Amino acid sequence: MGIVSLGNEPQRQEAYETIRKVRLEVPMVLLESEAYNLYAAALQTQKLGGAVAELGVYRGGSARLLCEVRGDRPLHLFDTFEGLPEVSDLDVSFRKGGFAGSLEDVKKILEPFPDISYHRGFFPASANGFAPDIRFSLVHMDVDLYQSTLDGLKWFYPRILRGGVLISHDYVDAAGVRQAFQEFLADKPECLIELAGTQAAMVKL
Repeated sequence: MGIVSLGNEPQRQEAYETIRKVRLEVPMVLLESEAYNLYAAALQTQKLGGAVAELGVYRGGSARLLCEVRGDRPLHLFDTFEGLPEVSDLDVSFRKGGFAGSLEDVKKILEPFPDISYHRGFFPASANGFAPDIRFSLVHMDVDLYQSTLDGLKWFYPRILRGGVLISHDYVDAAGVRQAFQEFLADKPECLIELAGTQAAMVKL
């Protein structure tokens, strides 16, 4: 597959139309600019193959968007579906049990789409059983908390393909998320790119 560009107006318009269509079907906590960032990353990483993952699914809005643009890559969704775990002193804006979504509701929303795997429970225990050679070309994390972000980075980082992208929500406005990234990437060659809205992205070298 060739490189897909979003650098012209018709393609950008198609992206925003898709985002708006998804919003009519399911609540999405992402700002429009954040949804566009995710859409663009999903489109550009199609050529890498591998799998797509989302850690922190909530009501399934961003997962629904990923289904529109992941191509033929399998999608793995990780969430407790019971809300956030214990919070630390860094996670002052969040509370245990917040952002609880229903697994049954998410499955219903995504029912028309093939090749989706649901991994319910606390991460990374919920990832037990994966083949050691699984690789991801796109990872979307929206877990809000310091420890959950750090756990996600530790597990996904060695499994991301070269050129693959990891996007995290809440980097700008959640101190725990920022600290987890700063600690984890301190001895890594990758740079973290702050995006529009509250997101940050990393391209695997």
